[in-house]
Amino acid sequence: MNATAARVARAPKPDLTGAAASWLVLFTLAVVASILSSDFLDKQNLLNIGRQAAPLAVVSLGQTIVILGGGIDVSVGAVMSLTTVVVSTEMNGDPAMVIPAVLLVLALGAAIGLVNGFLISRVGTDPFVTTLAAMLIISGAALVYTQGSPTNGLTPGFRQISEGEVLGIPASVFFAAGAFAFCWFILRRTVWGRTVYALGGNMRATFLSGRRTALVQAGAYVASSLFAVLAGLLLAARIGTGAVSAGTGFELESIAAALIGGTAFGGGRGRISGTIAGVLILIVLFNLVNLLGLPSQLQQIVRGAVIVLGVALYSRRAVAGS
Repeated sequence: MNATAARVARAPKPDLTGAAASWLVLFTLAVVASILSSDFLDKQNLLNIGRQAAPLAVVSLGQTIVILGGGIDVSVGAVMSLTTVVVSTEMNGDPAMVIPAVLLVLALGAAIGLVNGFLISRVGTDPFVTTLAAMLIISGAALVYTQGSPTNGLTPGFRQISEGEVLGIPASVFFAAGAFAFCWFILRRTVWGRTVYALGGNMRATFLSGRRTALVQAGAYVASSLFAVLAGLLLAARIGTGAVSAGTGFELESIAAALIGGTAFGGGRGRISGTIAGVLILIVLFNLVNLLGLPSQLQQIVRGAVIVLGVALYSRRAVAGS
């Protein structure tokens, strides 16, 4: 093994300070929120935060994988929307159709990820342009599929993955925790995961080391789409219906969560624990807006401001480390 290959084979050294800083910001924000609103620490409010955070956490994990590998996926929100309408329509209130409907949307997600990954890794198209085009195509397909109308075929049992509780904690939080554990394992304990980090750090060096970079890069987009499908299932269970606009905004929020959590925008550095902190920062901010009775439109301003802040913090760390 030559020197380049040896460097790639070593386990990645993620940005610990970025993730730690994000958790510190979250703790500070929670303290401020509890001071500004006495309802923040109310049990029901905390349960609502958990239910709201679960879909964003799952889709953000997939987004983090792609960003770590030096890419970006802006189609995940559309995948989530498509998931809600397809699973609701195919389920059609029949408990016997729950598993077939879930398998169908997982297959659709894998197919979307494969197409994105093939175009980016093999054809060489730009990740942003490719996934933007995918977002438009998927959104159009969802409109054609539903004729623009909401779908209401979810079974009561399916909705329990969001509405149900285990040990007093929303069931969807456990689903998100399982997704986190799986994501942590593949990134930190597999050759594929280490190669994702290496791709973001130096794609050419990774290629020269003999790794199958195209397969790994394509796999990152498949993972992103599958995580988006899982997030869409959680979202459908929470809102109780399928809608072509259900996932709108999740593409930007997932990117923001990864950046706020310390993941380098160009890839190669980051921790998914930081991404979870980024998710909770966003959700707590949105929750605080509601608790204070501020206009809901203010959430859009918060989204934009947080994304700019995340990029600014990463840029400052990058300059300091150079």
